[in-house]
Amino acid sequence: MKRLFVLVFFVPSLLAADEHAASILGASTGGWKGELYYLDYQSGRRFGIPMRVDAELTPDGATLVRQLTFTDPGSLVHAVNLITIDRDSGELVEAYFREGKGEMLRYEVISASYESPEQWRLVYEQDGTDADRPARIRHTIAREDDQLSSTKEVRFLDEEGEFFLRNGTELLRIAAH
Repeated sequence: MKRLFVLVFFVPSLLAADEHAASILGASTGGWKGELYYLDYQSGRRFGIPMRVDAELTPDGATLVRQLTFTDPGSLVHAVNLITIDRDSGELVEAYFREGKGEMLRYEVISASYESPEQWRLVYEQDGTDADRPARIRHTIAREDDQLSSTKEVRFLDEEGEFFLRNGTELLRIAAH
């Protein structure tokens, strides 16, 4: 059974480096529904599965709490994702919990642009592993109106090469009732 680690969209940005951090964080809240897609390394094909995300800020506005629901072949997956910006380092910190397991990751924020709550983009990176190989991992999250998209790109460090798309999401805002 292959392990699919989903690290997707919705990030607070740059508390120390960007005056719009709270705005980007708040612009990620609400209900979202769409598709999680990923590249299967063995076949080279793209696969998509339904996904829903419900996100809210903690009362102090410092942490985004996301409830993720998606179908993994043969089962419905429920996961929780917590995202914040470390006030001391300026790094994006993410904790991910699924099926009684959890991990915490730290990222360097590369860039952020903010035009409005419906128009923004955030890029963050880290060195890690992908397919059991050392890799530079880049995440890009963007909102345009009622669409929220994310991509995870990978560049293997043990060979010369460019970033390639590993997985991502394409989500639409669910209208509040």
